[in-house]
Amino acid sequence: MTSRRDWQLQQMGIRQYQLRRPAALHGEVAIVLSDNVRVVLLAQTPPAFTSLLLQDILRAMSLSQEQVYCLTPEQAMMIPENAHCAFWLMGLDEPPELPAFVASLPTLTSPSLTELADNASAKRALWQQICHDEYNFFPHAE
Repeated sequence: MTSRRDWQLQQMGIRQYQLRRPAALHGEVAIVLSDNVRVVLLAQTPPAFTSLLLQDILRAMSLSQEQVYCLTPEQAMMIPENAHCAFWLMGLDEPPELPAFVASLPTLTSPSLTELADNASAKRALWQQICHDEYNFFPHAE
């Protein structure tokens, strides 16, 4: 149902636009990913890179800390369309709203680091996801 205002604008031939990212008008800035970023990690609270488990996972993926960019789910829509990296959804109960182009990129899902540390089956599931998309993490795999 259209409002009276919308109807009047339509009658006057005035085209209305809908913002894709209305949060940009509230002072949020676009996110710039450097060329060396290989994984965007989405978590409510970014994990500490001092965690031995996280360091082990990154080492297994042949990644350094500089190749991982942490964001909150609210910032996910600000990811630039030219991003060509994998996404890791960590400890999110519901998948966040992501830009459409992300659907074609590899996506890992896992519980939070504290839950992952105590759950062997979750570790195994994460490792299987990493192996499935190994060409994104291991430069020597082709």
